[in-house]
Amino acid sequence: MQDFFASPSVRVGIVMLVLCVLIGFSFYLVSIFRGYADEDHQDPTDPLANLEEMHRKGDISDQEFRKIQTKTNRFPVGPDAVDELTSDADSSANEQS
Repeated sequence: MQDFFASPSVRVGIVMLVLCVLIGFSFYLVSIFRGYADEDHQDPTDPLANLEEMHRKGDISDQEFRKIQTKTNRFPVGPDAVDELTSDADSSANEQS
């Protein structure tokens, strides 16, 4: 039996088998981690929604919120969007009076 494993062709076969198993296991691990990474990606429409949430929580000021909004040329979305737009219009009208 030891003569069987002493043969160079058998050793090469065993090494190839071990490499194939390791490569297969590596692909399996990469697919698992890629699955986690795919879940971490955000939808491109989410940053503005996240910005609005940060503004509602008070993490960013009104001035910072407006500045980011104007730089991105995007307007609020969601249920509070109409309220924000009307309150901004009301406040600017009151400032002019």
